[in-house]
Amino acid sequence: MTAVEQVRTTRSAPAENAPLLASAEDPGVFRFPAPEDPAPGQARMLAMALYGTALGLTGVGVGLYAVIAVFGGAPGWYLPVLGLLTLLSVVPTAAAFLAIHERHLPWWLLIAAAPPMAAAVAVALSY
Repeated sequence: MTAVEQVRTTRSAPAENAPLLASAEDPGVFRFPAPEDPAPGQARMLAMALYGTALGLTGVGVGLYAVIAVFGGAPGWYLPVLGLLTLLSVVPTAAAFLAIHERHLPWWLLIAAAPPMAAAVAVALSY
């Protein structure tokens, strides 16, 4: 009998012109938690989840109000503006949960998500 060795298909050394990637010790700020990461505190998770839920429910309310306004004859700029403002609120909220292992960054991102949502509420109610 003979043993068959599996041939390595990837390079073991990086090419000279290849871009430098993040090292294993620095996984990045915005990432899903790895299995070896410590769990975030329960109070921190609860506070972030409640804040994110408040932003989300506000967005749902703005969306429902916008649907009623569109059927009532809203101008053409109305939906794109609401969509942009909602997107500017959702992106920092999602980034905050991806950066949950950082100390202050998730809170700054959640705070940054509130003004666009407040502007969306103002635009929705102004028409």
